[in-house]
Amino acid sequence: MKPTKEPSSILRKAILFLILLLPGVLFFSYYPIIRLGSNQTMNFELSLPLIWLVIFDFLSFIALFLQNPNRSQSTKNLQSADKLQSKKSLQSTKNPQSIARSSLLSLKKLFTTNFTGISDRRFFLLSLFPFYATISAFWSPNPLRAILTAGIIWLLFFAIFSLIYILPLLTPPKNFSRLLLKSFFLFSALVCLFCWIQCFLDLAGIGRESSLLCLGCVSQSFGFPHPSGFAIEPQFMGNLLLAPTLTALYLLVSPCHHSSKRTTALLILITFFFSSTLFLTFSRGAIYAYAIALFAFSCFLLYRRRFARPILTLILIPVLSFLFTLTVQGFFTVIGPTHDSFLSGAAKSLHQLSLGLIDLRPRSSAQSDAEPTNSSSSLENPPESSDSSGPTPTDSAIFDGYVAESTNIRLNLTGTAIDTWLDTPASILFGVGLGGAGSAMHARFPDRVTSPKEIVQNQFFSLLLELGLIGIIIIIFVLIVAFSPLPLRHSNRPPKSLFWSNPALPLLISLILAYLVTLNFFAGLPNALHIYLLPPLLLIIFASPKHSLRP
Repeated sequence: MKPTKEPSSILRKAILFLILLLPGVLFFSYYPIIRLGSNQTMNFELSLPLIWLVIFDFLSFIALFLQNPNRSQSTKNLQSADKLQSKKSLQSTKNPQSIARSSLLSLKKLFTTNFTGISDRRFFLLSLFPFYATISAFWSPNPLRAILTAGIIWLLFFAIFSLIYILPLLTPPKNFSRLLLKSFFLFSALVCLFCWIQCFLDLAGIGRESSLLCLGCVSQSFGFPHPSGFAIEPQFMGNLLLAPTLTALYLLVSPCHHSSKRTTALLILITFFFSSTLFLTFSRGAIYAYAIALFAFSCFLLYRRRFARPILTLILIPVLSFLFTLTVQGFFTVIGPTHDSFLSGAAKSLHQLSLGLIDLRPRSSAQSDAEPTNSSSSLENPPESSDSSGPTPTDSAIFDGYVAESTNIRLNLTGTAIDTWLDTPASILFGVGLGGAGSAMHARFPDRVTSPKEIVQNQFFSLLLELGLIGIIIIIFVLIVAFSPLPLRHSNRPPKSLFWSNPALPLLISLILAYLVTLNFFAGLPNALHIYLLPPLLLIIFASPKHSLRP
């Protein structure tokens, strides 16, 4: 009897259900959160995305063990090796080198078996980065944080591997991609709706403990609220909306997805809603990334001349949504607790987003902004006068425009990270160790970094400081391996790349480019798991059937 290759029906359904939940789970990157305590260097917190990662990887590992299509072949190889060894055991005294050679050949066949459509050699090459990040914990000044961070890296590595290579082996239903896309849009729309509700709750005087707004998100900051959703800060909320907004735009402009007028109108409405909420978060990092992604998207469509006509749609919807949000911010300023003018609210928004280059504020605001402020906090953490009791009618806005301090803090931390990295030849080559950026900067420059809990607000320089030049070289090598064409075994077709042959290549390139831009504004894994999980999720949603890895 031929051994079955199908895992249990319950396990298969559980994994598929978890994947359908993934777009929604990622939005809950900070609320709700399970606090497990803290020490001098870090806080111990457990979020829903981290719990999802653990459960999904555990079930995927079981499915991989049960699903291995070459287990029977591996058993046959072992049996053949045993027979060969038994057959030649009588000749062991005559020719021992022959037995050793045959045993090595059997082991080589066993361990080079392709069990998931990806060669073992390629799999281990991709695992070089998490492996190096893990061993760097030995020289990290914060070994506990290094071990926990390495654990998250391994969880992400296996989750991405499972989404791309194990999911096809589970034979998902034919409409699974459509269900996954609907789930993606549904959860995104619900969270966007919650963001607008947050703003209205703040305008109504509801405290932060009920609205879940961050400390710097209330109306007293600029005169209008900017939502953070279920994330820790607006920049993470805006970052989360990049993928659904760009995906909706892609479906609108792509001729590969023909739809009725009703569906097209719904897509336009959804895209406008997502884009407006992204602008409403008031996150410069997310908005800049959105603009760069749109530019890259337009260039890609211009390169393919048949896509030239939809470029107007690609530009018009974001521009209209930005003007709409700017108008809303002006009205929020009028009806908010600061009771400022409409023009003042809209002008302050433009002044902040343009880094002070566009100044349409009234003269009084512009003159007062010329005087230095005594605020010692960033945009996300203004003075403690904004307590959880909510704004009072007599309050005035803390900031009159562009907050240069928010930018300067990030630039100073980046400069400190570079100085710490250049401190010794060992740190230049190997880095200070995973998770040790804050501790190393605090120990080297205690006057600049007053707490070992501080992180580099730039993911690229954070990696350079913690892993050194060797770590950066390994990351570049792993990325080259990951995006290179994939040779399929037992196939006469030329090597294919799941990425470069994907029909949604303009979307994937634009999204990855947007995420690369946002990584210049923050660092850290727990609050940004979507950056690493959403691209592979969209990869499998839009994957062409002819490039499937199904055996």
